[in-house]
Amino acid sequence: MSSEFAGRVPTLWHGRGITRQTTTRLTADREALVIADSSVAIRVVDRSARTIEVDAHSMTVTAVVGIAEEIARRPPSVIVAVGGGSILDATKIASLSLAPGRIFDFAVERASRSALTFLPDAPPAVDVVAVPTTLGTSSETNSVGILKHESGYRLIVGRSLRPRHAIIDPCNLMTLTPASVREGALEAFLRLAGASTSSRRSARGRRDAVVIGGALLETASGEVNAAASRLRLARLSAATQRSGALRGQDPYSARHWYVANEVAFALEVRKMVATVAVIAAVWRRVCSGDPRWGDRESLEEFWTGVAGRVALPLDPPAGIAALIDRWGIPTPPRPTAQTIHRISAAAETAWGNRYPMLAGLFADDFCDLLRDSYWSEGGE
Repeated sequence: MSSEFAGRVPTLWHGRGITRQTTTRLTADREALVIADSSVAIRVVDRSARTIEVDAHSMTVTAVVGIAEEIARRPPSVIVAVGGGSILDATKIASLSLAPGRIFDFAVERASRSALTFLPDAPPAVDVVAVPTTLGTSSETNSVGILKHESGYRLIVGRSLRPRHAIIDPCNLMTLTPASVREGALEAFLRLAGASTSSRRSARGRRDAVVIGGALLETASGEVNAAASRLRLARLSAATQRSGALRGQDPYSARHWYVANEVAFALEVRKMVATVAVIAAVWRRVCSGDPRWGDRESLEEFWTGVAGRVALPLDPPAGIAALIDRWGIPTPPRPTAQTIHRISAAAETAWGNRYPMLAGLFADDFCDLLRDSYWSEGGE
């Protein structure tokens, strides 16, 4: 990988029906490997290519190690990853097996004992062409990978994880239900909102967050069955990573993410289902003036800039709860008291106490938050 690309965002290709033509061009005369979700029926290249089909629901560390071994056994010069966020993340992490210095082994070993791993600074070892089939994760454009370990979902960060190309094609998104589309739009929106709970942002970052966030709300609140709407939402999700919206001096500002991460793992639910359970409770603490959760003025400034676009309450906690209800995002069942304590202890161990992600927050704080969260009727 050339040093010229080292600091760049991926090249973004977008348009209806472009996947096969674009991937064929990007893999021409190169040793290509396709890693695809076995449930996705998308032919991404014209010519025959070596293909690994994987189960998106089984992307544990063991599966990722298996993919990495296959990559290392016969190294490709380009990898095409087709699927949702878990497939793209697994591919990006497994591609580290081609990096010098045993970086893949370092990442896996470090993730076994730490919730957050920063990789040594280096460009990607192989070109990855990301073809997302879901909305909202932005894995196709970011430098982050989530690795499911036996002790939890582990966060791995480094520019060596950033794809070289991202292909946004609404034809690959047409099997999503409207509820899944809105769930993806909410994930992208809350990335912006999370960054906007920090006061340490530039004027450009604040403007970009409001512009993109408002567009996400308007588009997802309308008709989402059309290809044009899905393409717009996918491009807006990618724009969260390609604008100034997420750039600031507080990389851990989306504090709801860390709690939702532990809820999702413990309850075995999707990350956004866990997120909608806790987000209003987190924002209530921000708006009460607790700086451990975020800056009240910054959140209120962002929310005021976007809420009026779709007639939501101007109080951020009430507004986000109303949006969740309006879009019909499901919530998980109320966990038992024992499970709440287990999640809270895990959150403190992984992210809280003296860690910068949730600094100054302890198990009792997380118990209080989870008891105040938004659960469906019934329990575990």
